[in-house]
Amino acid sequence: MKLLFGNATGGRLRSSVTPEERLLLAVVESAYWDLRSGDPARWQTARNYFVTEQDEHTFSFASICQHFSWSPGSIRSQLAVLLQTRPASACMAAC
Repeated sequence: MKLLFGNATGGRLRSSVTPEERLLLAVVESAYWDLRSGDPARWQTARNYFVTEQDEHTFSFASICQHFSWSPGSIRSQLAVLLQTRPASACMAAC
């Protein structure tokens, strides 16, 4: 997650991150850790969060990317393995 935060300003240094921006970063960070949790339900919810293109909600991945001028596609490509690999217990239940 450090990479996402480090790129939040496009490489430019900012003096501070507002509390609202900290909340936005926490939402994305939480989804990231849910992808890595191994829990099938949390993984599926997090995967849906990252792959959904809709940006109508303030806390949607697309909206947060827009706020920080991130490329959703670039982040998704960095998360590709996590987005495609179900936790082992999820496959046993679904397969």
